[in-house]
Amino acid sequence: MTSMTPASMAPQTIHLETGDEIALKYLGAAAVLQWHSFPEAVRQSLLQQANSVGGLPPVGRLHDQIKALIARSRG
Repeated sequence: MTSMTPASMAPQTIHLETGDEIALKYLGAAAVLQWHSFPEAVRQSLLQQANSVGGLPPVGRLHDQIKALIARSRG
């Protein structure tokens, strides 16, 4: 069985401009805070896309770090 990756999930590179890091942090924080209101398919798509983003520093065990962050945000 092969899985097809939609074009929107293909590896992509983000080119950040000055000040974009702050906007990205706010957007990321909003996504984490709303995580459990997203449908499961959306959650999986976001995790898959996070794994294929280029142009950012590499992070080891990214999924584990994301899941820990989401768990901490639930209180």
